[in-house]
Amino acid sequence: MTMFLPFFLISFLSVQAAVKKNPNDDLSHYRSEVVELGARLTTLEKEIGSKNNLYLSSLEFIKQFEVDVKLYRERLKEIQSHVKEAQQNNKRIIHSYLTESEDESTEAWQKKIHLELLKQGHLKLKTKEQELASFEAKVVDFDQKLKVLKQNEEELAQVIQDLESRKKIAMEKYMARVQDKKKVETVVQKKQLKANLKKITKEFSQSPIIENKPDRFFSNPVSDFTTYVSSAKGVTFKYQSVQPVRAVAGGKVVFAGDLSNYGQVLLIDHGGDLRTVLLGKMNIKVRKNDTVRDGEVLAYTLNDSVDAQNLYFEVRKKNTAQNTILWLDLNGVSKI
Repeated sequence: MTMFLPFFLISFLSVQAAVKKNPNDDLSHYRSEVVELGARLTTLEKEIGSKNNLYLSSLEFIKQFEVDVKLYRERLKEIQSHVKEAQQNNKRIIHSYLTESEDESTEAWQKKIHLELLKQGHLKLKTKEQELASFEAKVVDFDQKLKVLKQNEEELAQVIQDLESRKKIAMEKYMARVQDKKKVETVVQKKQLKANLKKITKEFSQSPIIENKPDRFFSNPVSDFTTYVSSAKGVTFKYQSVQPVRAVAGGKVVFAGDLSNYGQVLLIDHGGDLRTVLLGKMNIKVRKNDTVRDGEVLAYTLNDSVDAQNLYFEVRKKNTAQNTILWLDLNGVSKI
């Protein structure tokens, strides 16, 4: 595994880009459908929000309208009371007038006064009755308008309920398509990675191991190790403790994360066509494009077993694996 990992790592980003640029027909179809369903959901949410605002405004208007109708009804009762009172007064005036008309001793001027009072009472009663009729018509009109408003409110509430049902169905379909898209993406990625890994393995078998004199020496990425194993390319440090993994020199983080079944990987570019690779069980503390200094903590080792753990380290120059043991500071490994 460790022999061809760096080639796999270097090609990882290009593989991902190839998958995105050249998706198969199914993946393209699902992606388009997800975008379309997402846009439809957004439209439904906006429409529901607009209808909810309208519904709340309608409720507030109905509430105020009901207050106005209540005031008109109270005023109508007052006018009805005034009309009834005017009718009673008119009855008394008519009774007095008739009584005086039959009495021969009543003077003409007295009859004239009662007649005038009768006319005034009749006019007042007529005015009150007209006012009453006008208010009754207004109250009937207000009742009708209130009825219409409440019907509109019920219809608007039904529209909102229908929109919510449509949104629920659209959301379920959207989530289903998102899952379909993810499944197809996984298949496409695995297919592309497999093809690329095959190509890389072939290239590796034809790639020579360079054992030129090192341009510089690097410090060890970990200090508390029990032993190390050197291969033709990398060095594997054996450890049993949780400890910091440090940058062997200053540089820039090119990759930091998990790669399929290979575990946690760190790739640091130190300039001058030199890169170092770290692979193992780590809790990574840096991110891609971070600039790191010599000795800066990149991660912490993880130890979830009683057995010794491995941290693989490799030096690469111009994307070609070096005999890493020759690049390490002799003082760092001589303690073994």
